[in-house]
Amino acid sequence: MLPEEKARVKIDRQLTNAGWDIVSRDEYVPRSASAVKEALMQGNTESDYLLFVDDKAIAVVEAKREENHLGGDVQIQAEDYACNPQDWYGVWFPNQIPLVYLANGNKIYFKNMLQPDSEYIELNEMHSPKKMLKLIGQVSEYGALPRLDKRGLRDCQYRAEMKFEESIKNGDKKSLAILATGSGKTYLACLATYRLLNYTNAKRVLFLADRNNLAKQAKTEFCTFNRTENQEEMSSLYTIERLRKDSDIKADIVISTIQKLFAVLTGKQLTDDDSEDAEDEKNAVKEEAEESKTIQLGDSLFLPSDYFQLIIVDECHRSIYGKWRAVLDYFSDAHVLGLTATPTPEAYAFFNYNKVEEYSYEDSVVDGVNVPSRIYRIKTEKTEHGGVIDEGTSVVETSRRTGNETEYEAHHRIDYDSSALDRSVVNPDQIREVLTAYKKAIYEDLYPEREKKWEYIPKTLIFAKDDYHATQIVEIAEEVFAEEFENGKVPEHFVQKITYTAEDSNGLIRDLRTEKDFRIAVTVTLVATGTDVKPLEVVLFMKDVRSDTLYTQMKGRGCRVIDDDKLKEVTPNAVTKECYYIVDAVGVTESDKVIPQPVIGPGKGKKVLPLDKLLERLAHNEVSDENLWLLRDYCSTINRRYENNVLFGKHLDYFNNTFGFSPKTIAFRIQEAYDKELLPQYTSPSNDNTERMDLIIDLIGNIPARRKLLEMQRGYFVTTEDDPDKLIYAGFSKETAQSFIDNFEQYLNDNKDSIEALRIIYNSEDVVITHSMLVELRDSLLSESRQYSPYQIWRNYKVIDEFGNVDELDMKANFNALTNLIQIVRFAYHKNQKLTALIKGYTQRFNLYCGQAQRTLSNDQIEIMRQIAEFVINDGAITAMELNEIDTDLWRRGITSFTAPVFNDEIQKMSRFLLRAA
Repeated sequence: MLPEEKARVKIDRQLTNAGWDIVSRDEYVPRSASAVKEALMQGNTESDYLLFVDDKAIAVVEAKREENHLGGDVQIQAEDYACNPQDWYGVWFPNQIPLVYLANGNKIYFKNMLQPDSEYIELNEMHSPKKMLKLIGQVSEYGALPRLDKRGLRDCQYRAEMKFEESIKNGDKKSLAILATGSGKTYLACLATYRLLNYTNAKRVLFLADRNNLAKQAKTEFCTFNRTENQEEMSSLYTIERLRKDSDIKADIVISTIQKLFAVLTGKQLTDDDSEDAEDEKNAVKEEAEESKTIQLGDSLFLPSDYFQLIIVDECHRSIYGKWRAVLDYFSDAHVLGLTATPTPEAYAFFNYNKVEEYSYEDSVVDGVNVPSRIYRIKTEKTEHGGVIDEGTSVVETSRRTGNETEYEAHHRIDYDSSALDRSVVNPDQIREVLTAYKKAIYEDLYPEREKKWEYIPKTLIFAKDDYHATQIVEIAEEVFAEEFENGKVPEHFVQKITYTAEDSNGLIRDLRTEKDFRIAVTVTLVATGTDVKPLEVVLFMKDVRSDTLYTQMKGRGCRVIDDDKLKEVTPNAVTKECYYIVDAVGVTESDKVIPQPVIGPGKGKKVLPLDKLLERLAHNEVSDENLWLLRDYCSTINRRYENNVLFGKHLDYFNNTFGFSPKTIAFRIQEAYDKELLPQYTSPSNDNTERMDLIIDLIGNIPARRKLLEMQRGYFVTTEDDPDKLIYAGFSKETAQSFIDNFEQYLNDNKDSIEALRIIYNSEDVVITHSMLVELRDSLLSESRQYSPYQIWRNYKVIDEFGNVDELDMKANFNALTNLIQIVRFAYHKNQKLTALIKGYTQRFNLYCGQAQRTLSNDQIEIMRQIAEFVINDGAITAMELNEIDTDLWRRGITSFTAPVFNDEIQKMSRFLLRAA
């Protein structure tokens, strides 16, 4: 690197650390705190960096090599730039850029040109946008928002925050962030809260939680959030209160349910008591009863409409758009950010279809944020077809309201269908059959590799139809699992109910996360949404769910990733959580459920500038009549070229579909504005040109769209588009297993030339497959999908096997054997007609190897080779050198017994013999 380049690297870092987004001239977008490199100045000169806040030039940075002492000649050069800005740049002061910085990578000097007689002073660090505005005595609504450092943020969080800030700069009042369970919605809320409180005029933020226990979780996360300027916790910078008494509403950050906010708004007194569980229970009962009476605020309200500047609505798919909408609508001056994993049509409509991020569960699985699901289906006669209560059968009738029981004999035959089961008809034997089947599956089908310890079965959440059903499940679960314990009784906390009638539901949820003795939780809806239980590995449905949104939330309780060590703390016989199981006892996975999707809705100037230069000037607010007309003509021409173009029309389709508008849309807006005389007169880029900029902001504020437009203007030779793969979930049903195998075999075919082990097997090469080859194959498969472990692949082949060609995998002998991959691939490539583990018949093949003619092995040599064979049959062939790294003592014995050249050759001969097709 040249000395100038080395200095620039350091100066770039100083600017980015101060919150400046460094961009080239053609990448500048309006309403950003940007440092434009090589910015064009008067006289066709270039400033090393020109800094903009609110689309107005605020500072010049003159950069030199480290050896330059930044003397008088550099000062004159920088100040000359500051006094001669381009007339198409917006400025804070007429013909003046107020701040000048000199930098060489090691030193930074600064002068405020508003104080012309002042001297340059040395700085320890570059000033931030916020600091520069303060130095020139100016304020900005959003201009002090610094560049957001992506480090430590998930991609979805970074994109959501950037698009949210872009959205509020564009004047949008409502924004919707769709983020999969576990992807950090509350952390995003903390980030948005801090940046608006610290860098904008926002004074107070409201976080609306769905339930009180979720509000408690949120307060903890807000208080400990430390992604701040000096890594201080947010609780040391702002007052953070959960709304429990009237005075809490005065905090900088208020966390509340919408019910409590309504109470304060309408003057109802709050008391700081311990009745929150009862409050949640009451609200849940109302929701289940589908009470839809709309809240009316009345005229006497106790908070001004501008009390909050930002309102964040967690779990925003809930009922705020109907019953409680008036509360949100009242705070009309606030920006509203909605957070959900499962948006509803009402949510899309409420937020004006303004999605700032859409990060699906499938995306989160690919990224390793969540684990995939696998479906285990349990069917009984009653759940599938209903049942019969014969005449004369003894029946106990229980009152749901009082619990009073009445016993009588049925006077006639009663037929009931499966939908009535556990609602109007409770059949304890059906519950017993389901739970017995689940118990049997735990260590036989779901986790056969785990040591059978009944006190540490996987953490399980069972969804019941109602509170009485939940009580029945708890009692029968205790009965079913009791026989697995020595004293014929389950441990005290083994299975517990978490419903609104349970005492201390929050404490029970906490125990489910952390306590080893709490293995099965039974709930109705209390643990259905928002509750984080990372060690949960099984979600068992004993109630059907029709709501797409609720179903997605419920099954998502099990998808959270957890470190192996943390999992073992609560489930000691576990190894890792590579998936979670949906155990379906009612057909909930088989009914059609569709996640709702958003509705996508809503005289000529002279060609003076080429399109790229025109876009640059428009981005700097030079939205003159001439420039707008010119953009109109460019957009109209480009659109016309691609309409009905058989060869390249797909680019216009791509543009329209990707960016949500067409070039013709921009042209139409401009023309319509002039036809209807809607635009105020243009004076200069330093003025407020919001109405003019709004016509074109979809294009000017979108760098990819600008680049695509420029690309389309230039035309094409040929183009291609990728067809991305889909993530497929493994399951126990034949349909999902077949889909899994189809995708797996497609991967094998696509990579038969690029992965060594696949190439050898596919081409039937006479080459021994080594341990390192199998490691490469295993890692490649797992990088493609976390489900492509040898065990999962084998299991899916077994599910679809109709002719007995797939052996049962011996979970004790070779569950983790890498050589299973050899047999799987041979079977997939149709090299073997049966899928059989190499370890099967291994002893016989080893004895045949030892008994081969033309040489005799001593007993010591046989024992040495037997120990090596145990490794080879499980993990692939190795060399003597590799053996030395694995077991030095065994290697030394082999060298002594065989001599080095003979020993290595003998290992290869045996490996070839053992790993041949079985």
